[in-house]
Amino acid sequence: MSEEALDGGTESSGSVGRIRYRASWRQVLPLGLLFGALALMQLSNLWMWAHRGSGLPSVPLDSRVLAVVLPIVFALELWMLGRYFGITLTPEAAVVHNLRRRTIPWTDVAEVAVEPFSDGQRVVLYETDGHRTPLRMPNSAFLSRDRRFDEKAATIRDWWLAHGGTGPAADATAEPVGWGHTYGRLPERLSMRPAPSRSAPVALLLVLLAADAVVAGFAGSPVADHPTPLGRALGGLVAIALLLGAGFLSFGRGVVLTSDHLAIRGLRPRTVPWDDVQGIVAEPHGGGRRLVLVEADGRRTPLPVPRVGRVLWDSEFESKSETLRHWWHTHAGTDTSPPDPATLEPSDRPTLLPYPGPRLWQKTVVALVCVVLGYEILVSVLVGTLVATIGA
Repeated sequence: MSEEALDGGTESSGSVGRIRYRASWRQVLPLGLLFGALALMQLSNLWMWAHRGSGLPSVPLDSRVLAVVLPIVFALELWMLGRYFGITLTPEAAVVHNLRRRTIPWTDVAEVAVEPFSDGQRVVLYETDGHRTPLRMPNSAFLSRDRRFDEKAATIRDWWLAHGGTGPAADATAEPVGWGHTYGRLPERLSMRPAPSRSAPVALLLVLLAADAVVAGFAGSPVADHPTPLGRALGGLVAIALLLGAGFLSFGRGVVLTSDHLAIRGLRPRTVPWDDVQGIVAEPHGGGRRLVLVEADGRRTPLPVPRVGRVLWDSEFESKSETLRHWWHTHAGTDTSPPDPATLEPSDRPTLLPYPGPRLWQKTVVALVCVVLGYEILVSVLVGTLVATIGA
């Protein structure tokens, strides 16, 4: 295999006029080392049980299952990351290999943009119907740098321009645009959801609690040897409520931008026409910052996204803020010059400096929390499956 292929580069796969981009071995290696360490931990548990001596309990069934299943799951994950995720460029379309494989004709692509992502960059395809498709590969992020990312992003954009794209070629070498910007052309609809760095830890915690609720409901109680119908019903209801909460935090909250209005999705959904917006300002909140929609009647509505917390963050906070203001200036039909902050902010509130991005300790804490919660969820699902199977 060529050096380019080892670096996640061009692979023709025997087809003329076909380019395949996937993760390089340098990007797969850190995750492979982590998965290998977790698998060795499970195998070491079997080794320790095997040397405890005769007359002691045998190796628990859940430990034996984990020792077999975890390496298979980790190997599948590494294969998907290293050999499946990515994009295939053809003269007719871009074939996106995410969890759901999609074929997007070049004529349906409105823009190919490079956006910040997890202390790095990734390529995002904007479609003419407003759909936004971030590519898993190629990207260049923390602990998974890609030395040829700029070359790959430029190639994808060149293919789009050569096979149906209408963007100006001069912009290909321009500075990377912000979140949702399409070189001055806006789609009909654009959605903003909470950043994964904010929603993933909380959602994983709720999913773990849901798995534990199912296990508790189907494993019985201290006063009963077998699970009761009431325990199963309560465990199921609690799990459903927690899963719905995780889905709402990840996908239900956010804002939707259209040419006529801004739709706010939250516990109390609202729709605000652009003509009623007086300004969009950032203010301190909970050790971080958030955006506030200032309406013509003086009402101030905090937006659910983008937000930055004391620990959780959104690295695209500034670019999303600029996207919101750009849509407002474009569709309000009023003066596009920025309003005087003194007319929108309280007089005793200092002006915020641009958000510099997350710190290293924040990334480390969130990464460790997600890894631990993900591992605990997998263990809970496997144990719960065993409990339900044995109980049946």
